[in-house]
Amino acid sequence: MKRLVDSLQVLAVAATVWTVFLLFTAQPPVTGDPVQDDGARIYAARCSGCHGGAGQGLSAPALAGRVAEVYPERADQIAVVANGRGGMPAFGSRLTAEELDAVVEFTRSRLGA
Repeated sequence: MKRLVDSLQVLAVAATVWTVFLLFTAQPPVTGDPVQDDGARIYAARCSGCHGGAGQGLSAPALAGRVAEVYPERADQIAVVANGRGGMPAFGSRLTAEELDAVVEFTRSRLGA
């Protein structure tokens, strides 16, 4: 039993190290579109740690390929990002309306397809 616990602890530490590595090495793409670039920057800094750099999902649900399906109305997605839901924190007091719009636009156009 002790060996199992030790193995699980090693796996947990390795997963944490890998996640931190990804957080600090992920670079948002530069498109020349200020809204997309802001959205990519905000997503990389605030969202990718849980949703994954490519929206594949880590400790939070995957966004890639399903954002528009889950949130057909853009306003509903903005409300979730602003107000939080379940384990997701609210970003409405940390991001401006323009930043909220940019990160939602990024997830819908770059991750949602």
